[in-house]
Amino acid sequence: MNQWRVENGMFIWQQEGRNVVSGYAVAVLKDGESIDTRKAEMADRTQESFRDSIGQGTCMVITYRTDSGLRYQQKLYVYEEGFALAKGSVYREDGMSVCVKTVFPLVTMFPGPETPEVFRSLEAKMLLVPYDNTMWVRYEAVPLKPGRTSYDMTVWYSEESRAGMLIGAVDFDTWKNAVRCSGRDARVMECVCGISDAGTHDTCEHGAVTEKCVESSGFLFLYGEDYRTLLETYGEVLKKKNPPLKWNEGVPFGWNSWSGLAMKINGDNYQEAGEYLGDVLRPAGFENNGITYVNFDAGWNRLSEERLKELSMYFHQREQKTGIYLSPFAFFAGDEKMQEEIPGCPGHVFEELLLKDNEGKILPRVDGAVPMDVTHPLWREYTRRILQKFIDWGFDYLKMDFLSHGAMEGRHYDRNCQTGRQAILEGYRFLDENLSEERIGRPFFLSLSIAPLFPQGMGHARRFSCDAFGTAEDTGYALNALTYAWWQNGTLYQYNDPDHISLYRSFNYERATDLGEARARYTSAVISGTVMMLSEDFGEKGKTKTKDQEKARDRAKELCSRSEIQTVAASGISFRPVSSAGTGASSWYTARIHGRQYAVVFHLKRIPASYTLDLRAEGFSGEQAVDLWTGKAYSAEDGKLCWSADQPDAAFFVID
Repeated sequence: MNQWRVENGMFIWQQEGRNVVSGYAVAVLKDGESIDTRKAEMADRTQESFRDSIGQGTCMVITYRTDSGLRYQQKLYVYEEGFALAKGSVYREDGMSVCVKTVFPLVTMFPGPETPEVFRSLEAKMLLVPYDNTMWVRYEAVPLKPGRTSYDMTVWYSEESRAGMLIGAVDFDTWKNAVRCSGRDARVMECVCGISDAGTHDTCEHGAVTEKCVESSGFLFLYGEDYRTLLETYGEVLKKKNPPLKWNEGVPFGWNSWSGLAMKINGDNYQEAGEYLGDVLRPAGFENNGITYVNFDAGWNRLSEERLKELSMYFHQREQKTGIYLSPFAFFAGDEKMQEEIPGCPGHVFEELLLKDNEGKILPRVDGAVPMDVTHPLWREYTRRILQKFIDWGFDYLKMDFLSHGAMEGRHYDRNCQTGRQAILEGYRFLDENLSEERIGRPFFLSLSIAPLFPQGMGHARRFSCDAFGTAEDTGYALNALTYAWWQNGTLYQYNDPDHISLYRSFNYERATDLGEARARYTSAVISGTVMMLSEDFGEKGKTKTKDQEKARDRAKELCSRSEIQTVAASGISFRPVSSAGTGASSWYTARIHGRQYAVVFHLKRIPASYTLDLRAEGFSGEQAVDLWTGKAYSAEDGKLCWSADQPDAAFFVID
């Protein structure tokens, strides 16, 4: 039986008669007044059946009151699907507005002897989910520790048995949420609505919310025998509430300028890359439905409007598509540029549309940029003109970077936006309205680069890591994201974006990437879900190719011509990790695609190592495997597939 029990201001979630989690709720007002369900008087209690976008079940509603007239109403949902949810709201008896700073819809108690063993184990791990993907942050599965913070969600589990519990927010329209280990006991988890700290890049406090009734985010609770299934279930729940932005044109295959060229980008090397993509790599099999994208990253604005339009038209005539780049929420220009007039807004300067604190001071730079106030009419007009130019120039794809700036706390022009999360939703909606297929009459791909994980569904793809280049270390970093974020593909976003794929040399590295490293990097992108954007310096139109440029072309042709591997990438299916890996990455990943069974393994060190996969434990039938990279056949012994390597490399097995 799946149910909540209520005792003396405490809420206890039970499954099959066993306590899974218990706790209480707290709300804190801006003026310091608070209400704690353990100390307040119960005023009312009802129970009713419900059906919502997630599912159906029963909901218990308990109202608590204080002598000052403050009220807290706790809603405890149990779903027929086997999970539970807690949500609270704050209001006053006299109907006056309340100004709420923080809500804790559930603060758990430390696990008692009746709770599952995983919650009492000193070896249990807590998954720390980053708020966004900037500054080379990564996922971490770590022991409990006071103050550890996971943004919006976490899963508490045993790496050995895989059993655990997921706690995750389901509402992202008002509060920045977190699940945090209490400072008084690491085994106590605080579900927090209203977090603002270094992890969210905020220098201002989280905005207080003033309404007649202020509602918290709902937090979902799932318990089960495999934390991976819990994460996938959570993704499916969020998909029901807010489906990912739909894209019907298939996984994008193409080229992005950043890793190969960075700020050396110009019209001639862009054109050369696009021609090599269309004339050599597309016939070799690097394409999807015959389409490839030729994408500018940062630096495109040094080209004239005429040249940009000319290049876009040129590639359209070749049946290729084109992409461009923008950081719509971030102001990167120097301080002296703040007093320059905003194009298209005569009499107004950039300083007006920058986000301020409560004292009217411009917020400090984060990642080199000042946050823009995405609620300001001047920002809307300035951004609308830029987006319209992209449309008029004929581009089909927009990589949007540094989007976290749009969610920073501050004093927004629109006073109805009381929090950063409310503001970024407004910004996202504006971008979507201006770039929707319905408005512009053609498909337009939206790729979120540096962006908060939530609110989800505001782009067709989201990059799940920070920049990842071509070395084994970069591949390990990208795989760390895949190890803990594979489930976001197809649920929160249609595609996970593994970043640009550097196969020979990145602009910021002195040495070239080894062939094995390149195989591993390419494989990591194929199994991510995915967006396939190569990034190399393929040369410049009209100039003799250097040795490095020739090697980059040969390397790309060698790795981009394996038909079955390309088919897997085009499926848009993310592979599932076999294990968690602390702050690192799983070595093995598996998937079933078009009736075929696949297992992929990575070796990312320069010392020999062997790897073993228990095929039966992962639900595979068959014991014969072929590595699609080398063509070498392997036989599993007693259901165990073994592979070894001396240098960084990857194997891509199909299993029969």
